[in-house]
Amino acid sequence: MDLQKTKEAQRDTPRKQQEERSSECPLETYGGSGHSKDSPKNDSLDHRDPNHAPAPQRRPSRFALGNDAAPSRSPAASSQAIDIPAALNLTHKEHKLLLTAKRLPPVTKGTLSELDLPCIMSNINLRMDANFDRDLHFKPDLDGEKGRRKRREAAEYWEAMATEITIYACHASQAVVGDAASQEDLQSAFEPRLPAMFETLQDVLKTLVPERDHPSVMQNLDVALLMQQIQKGVLDMVGVAQWLAALLKTHCAPMRDEWADRMVEHISVGSQSQDSMEIVRGLQTLFAILEAMKLDVANHQIRAFRVLLIEDTILFLQEYFRGKIERDNFRVEASRLWYEDLQDRDLQRRHHPAPADGFRPISLLFHGLSDLLLQFHSPEGFPETFVFDSDRLWQLRACMQNLISLDICWLIFEFFTQQNPQKRYLPAAAATYASFRSRIGTLMEESDDSPRGSVPWVKNVHSIALEIARFVHAARGGSSSGGGMASDGMIGLIERALEWHLSNETELFQYFQRTLRDKLLGSTFASARKYLNMSPLAICESQRNYPSTPMPHQHYDIDRISMRLAHLGVLHWRVWAPILYVRESVVEDVTMS
Repeated sequence: MDLQKTKEAQRDTPRKQQEERSSECPLETYGGSGHSKDSPKNDSLDHRDPNHAPAPQRRPSRFALGNDAAPSRSPAASSQAIDIPAALNLTHKEHKLLLTAKRLPPVTKGTLSELDLPCIMSNINLRMDANFDRDLHFKPDLDGEKGRRKRREAAEYWEAMATEITIYACHASQAVVGDAASQEDLQSAFEPRLPAMFETLQDVLKTLVPERDHPSVMQNLDVALLMQQIQKGVLDMVGVAQWLAALLKTHCAPMRDEWADRMVEHISVGSQSQDSMEIVRGLQTLFAILEAMKLDVANHQIRAFRVLLIEDTILFLQEYFRGKIERDNFRVEASRLWYEDLQDRDLQRRHHPAPADGFRPISLLFHGLSDLLLQFHSPEGFPETFVFDSDRLWQLRACMQNLISLDICWLIFEFFTQQNPQKRYLPAAAATYASFRSRIGTLMEESDDSPRGSVPWVKNVHSIALEIARFVHAARGGSSSGGGMASDGMIGLIERALEWHLSNETELFQYFQRTLRDKLLGSTFASARKYLNMSPLAICESQRNYPSTPMPHQHYDIDRISMRLAHLGVLHWRVWAPILYVRESVVEDVTMS
């Protein structure tokens, strides 16, 4: 399993300054859909694409694994190495994977330790996200370059395992001791994976089942005994699979029972048909079940400790960051200068006075964030002090840019409807406006494939122009769904207007930018004033009854966006104001305001 790692987060005990460690609990991703009970393909184990599965191995017998004590002919190999029989005529790929694929299965005690309670409690990303997502949970990370690499490595491991099973079977059935590969350019022996796989299986099971079942695990998965049976070709893998299924069904969720039965079926069919690939499919399913069981436990713990994780957010982060700064592992000078610049600009801004109370210091923070969210060109990044909020800020920026783009599209619609550039801001029927925003918003949601939430409006000007043309036609008395559409000339004019105003920081963009900034700050200030006197949990719970709206409307709701920004900003202020921005007395004044 591989869940996305972030930078670091650990501490030994609550309120104790954490020490640097050579190995830390990885910080993981969560929040999407969990595992499907119907298909272990949703797990991080890479289940082989049947369209690309290698052909069944040659001359496999039942799961009768052969002589791993055979002497190696490779001077670089250890005494554990297994000869590769030349009679199997392995392909170059099969031979290469035997030598280069990972030595351990994709799911191990080490990878699953990411989901242990101490790592959960020290996971800063999880602690932060718990404040914003009530349905927070771990899920395997199968996206991005890292996910693709892990899937590839898992596929290579299991393909090598299938070849290894074939080699063991060949040794056992033919009692081959010295018939190693004869090609001079190929290594004639390889280090086996099966002993390590059984050891891994034993270790993982002991972390998932009660201690009372550990003797049974040790007895049924005695690695030395299993390997002796393999050498003699008498291992009853079907019996082992049936015992494993019974054990797993006793302790895992009922929805995993089908997987356990499927695992037994694969191994039974593979043993009867002498198909090593089918046996491997059973082993893949087995490790998928183990990963799913650990995820179930971890997600239950997240739900159980959610209140504690949220309430402890401020003190935990303050201790974490103070420790990092003291050890010079976290540079904050740029963030300090960013806030000081906001203060200097505020002193010079006479036409836009700050609130006339103790709220002013945090209001400057929101002014700075709103500038980054609303500026035309994408910023290089957000201040380093927002390191664990950067994804949320990029999402908010995308929402704000969407709102500006939607207003530009609406104005272009009004212009072509009225055909009078002097009547640029005429009010329209609420139903038409809502329908317009919904349709254009849905169109952009469907085409959003760019990173960091930046919707590619410019790349979709033709599709947007067609939608606007339909609305123009309907506004002039035509049908919005069929024949009689606007002329190609009209569509071309709309498209050129869109391309110009969406590609350039025009006066039109600046007009809507200013309008939206006023709305955003006004609504954000109102929410922030309430949140400053509330606990982190109370802030989170206060949003529970906020009326949810179907996609994509919620992305264009300025009240919802400002509530999110106020939530993020107040938590950030409580952590960083006493550390970096202002004196402790100022923090107290803001809280009491």
